[in-house]
Amino acid sequence: MSNTYTIKRNATGDRFVYTSDGRRIPADIAGLCVGRDKWLSEIKCKCRDCGELFPLRELQGNGQWCETCATADIND
Repeated sequence: MSNTYTIKRNATGDRFVYTSDGRRIPADIAGLCVGRDKWLSEIKCKCRDCGELFPLRELQGNGQWCETCATADIND
């Protein structure tokens, strides 16, 4: 069986994974999935700033930014 999904954004830009069985999962929660649902954490999305593809498990800020972009404005 193939895991099918759609990724959609709401008006504020938050991402959600919609699975073929009707589940709606926030992208940051999907990034935490393990076990038989691990495939959800491996879904690739673009970083909102740099546009590079990353697995959801690596994206920060509710599944929006890669680590580099998420911490770009932090001064040491």
